[in-house]
Amino acid sequence: MADSEGEISYDKLADRIDRNKAKRVIYMITIVAALGGFLFGYDNGVIGSVLLYVPFPLTANSTAILVSYISFIAAIGAVVAGPITDRFGRKSMLIADGAMYFVFAILAAVSTNLTLLIIWRSLAGFAIGADTAVATSYISEYVPSRSRGKYAYSQQLMIFSGGVISFWVGYALAPSADWRLMLGLAALPAAVMLILRSFLPESPRWLVMNGKVDKAKQILKRIGVEVKEKIIPPGKDASYFEILKNRSVRNALIVVGLWLAFQQITGINVILYYGPYIYKYIGLSGSRAILNTAISETLGVLEFWVSFMLIEKWGRRGLGILGYGGIAGSLIIMLVGIMYFSSGALVIAAIVIFAASTLFLVFFHVGVGGVGWILQGESLDPHYRVTGAGIMAAADWIANGIILWIFPIWKADYGLFSFFAFELVLSAISVIFVVLMVPETKGKTIEQMDQVYGRPIRELRKEVKLK
Repeated sequence: MADSEGEISYDKLADRIDRNKAKRVIYMITIVAALGGFLFGYDNGVIGSVLLYVPFPLTANSTAILVSYISFIAAIGAVVAGPITDRFGRKSMLIADGAMYFVFAILAAVSTNLTLLIIWRSLAGFAIGADTAVATSYISEYVPSRSRGKYAYSQQLMIFSGGVISFWVGYALAPSADWRLMLGLAALPAAVMLILRSFLPESPRWLVMNGKVDKAKQILKRIGVEVKEKIIPPGKDASYFEILKNRSVRNALIVVGLWLAFQQITGINVILYYGPYIYKYIGLSGSRAILNTAISETLGVLEFWVSFMLIEKWGRRGLGILGYGGIAGSLIIMLVGIMYFSSGALVIAAIVIFAASTLFLVFFHVGVGGVGWILQGESLDPHYRVTGAGIMAAADWIANGIILWIFPIWKADYGLFSFFAFELVLSAISVIFVVLMVPETKGKTIEQMDQVYGRPIRELRKEVKLK
C-alpha cells in the first residue's frame, strides 16, 4: 500500500538514516547486540580444550552428549525467540540471553559430575540459540538496506573472535589442566554483555508495532531520522502459518536454511570442537593439540577480512562456490594426513592434518560462515524476519548438533578416514547446492527479495529481471 500524504510506513524509515551522523550509535548498537556471537564462538572452542582435561569418565556416547546437546537446545531457543521477543521486545530478550548465559556458565564450571555439566552447558544453549535469531534481526532493524550486509558480518566476526580467544585461553590454562576456569571465564564476557545491553535502545520497529510511537521517534532521532509524518505501524511479526503460505518466504527459508545446515554438516565445528581431541588422538600432547587448533583458527579468522572485502564484488554465489569448493579440497588433504597416520608416519601426519585444518578454516571464513549470516539478515521482509530468522537459526543448530553427535561415535566405530571421506561427499554436494539453488542477492534491496525468491526453486540460480 502506498503511503498517504503526511504518512510513512515504518519499514521505509531505515533508508533515511544518515550513516555519517549515526555511525557511532549504530556501531555501538551493532557491537553490543552481536556480543552473543562472541559467547557462541567461545563455547565452540572451549569445549575442545575441556574434553582433554575434564576428570569425569567419557565414552564415545557421553562425549557426543556433552558436546552436542547444547546445539539441540539452542535450536529450541532460536524457534521460540520470535514469539517471546514479539511480546516482550528485542531488548528484553537480548538482556535475558546475557543473564541466562552468565548463570549457566558459572554452574557448568562448578559441576560436580558429568550429568550436571551436561545439564548446565545444554541450558546455556537456549540463550545462545535465541541470541542468534534475535540479534541479527535487531541489528537489521537499525541499518539501511544498502548497509545491511556489512553490519550482518559483525555477528560472524564476534563468533570467530570468541573461538580464537577460547583456544588461546585453553592453551594458557593447559599446564594447570584447569577445565573449570576454562568454562567459568565465559561468565566475564557474559557479565559485560549483560551490563552493556541494559543501555541499548529498544528496537524502534518493535515500539511502533506496539503503539509506542513517540518513544520510537526519540530513538530514531538519535540515529539521524527526523520523522514529521504519521508513522504507519508495521504488522505483527509473521506467524509460522503465514510463512508457510508465502512462496517467496518459503523459498528463502529453504535456501538459507540449507546453506546454514551445509556450513555445519561439512564439519566446521568438528574441526573446532574436536580439533584438540583429534590432535591428541594422533599423538600430540594436550597443550600442543590446543596450540595447533589455536594457530589454525587465528589464521582462518584473519581471512575473514578477505570475505568482507569481496562480498559485494564476487557476490554470495561466488564466495559460496569458492568456500565450499575450498573446503572439499582441504578435506582431500585431511584424508592424506590420516593415511600417513595409519602408516605410522606420525610427524608427517600431524603436519598434513594441521595444513588441512588451517585451509578448511580459511575457506570457511572466506566463503561460507559470514555469507550465511548475511543471507539470513537480508533475505526476508521485516514482517517475516524475526520468525524466519528463528527457523533459519534452528536449521543451523540442528545440523550442528547432529554432526557433533555423530563424530565421536563414528570415530570409535569406523575411524577418522571414513568420517572425513563422508564430509568430503557432503562438501561436494554443498557446491552443487550453491550452483543450482542459491540466487545472487548482491545489490538487491529487501523490497526486491520477493521477486528474487518468488520464482520456482529451479529458477532461483538465474539472474532475476527486476520490475
